Amino acid sequence: MSLQLQSARFATAAFSQTRTDSGNALSVLFDHLAVVSGRDDDDAPPQALRLDGEIHCSGAGWVSIQVRGQSLSSGPHGYAHLSAWANGRRLHAAPAGADEPFSVSIAVPVKDEILRLSFLLLAQRDLTASNSAAECAVDSIDLLVISPRGRRAA
Repeated sequence: MSLQLQSARFATAAFSQTRTDSGNALSVLFDHLAVVSGRDDDDAPPQALRLDGEIHCSGAGWVSIQVRGQSLSSGPHGYAHLSAWANGRRLHAAPAGADEPFSVSIAVPVKDEILRLSFLLLAQRDLTASNSAAECAVDSIDLLVISPRGRRAA
C-alpha cells in the first residue's frame, strides 16, 4: 500500500492545514510559532519553545519535509536557532545572516502510519547590548510523499 498523508496534530499550537485529495501532499501553516528574547529579557538562559506533533498517515513509505521560518538576532553574541526531529532524524536551521529566512528539508521513512515531529526554538539576545533582540519563528511545514523509483505503469 502506498503512503498517504492524512492530517496533522499539534496540541499546543494554533495552525491550519491543507491536504491534496490524493494525500500526496500536506501543508501546515502556523499562526504564531515563535520565541523572542527582547530588551526586557535580561536572563542568561535563552528563551525556548518546544512543540511536539504527529502527522497521521496511511500506508508506509518516504516523506520529504520542508520547514520554513526565520531567525533574527542583533548583536555579535545573539542567536536564534531551530532544531527539529522527524521520526528521530535531526534538522537544524541557523541561517548564515542575522536576519535571514531559513528553509531546511529532510526525507524520512514512515513505517507505523505516524510521522512524529518535534521542534525546539531557541532565541537569545546579546546580553552585552542593551537594545539587542532575537527571534526564531517557524512559519510552515510542507510534506510530500516521495514516489518509489522503478515502478512501471500497469
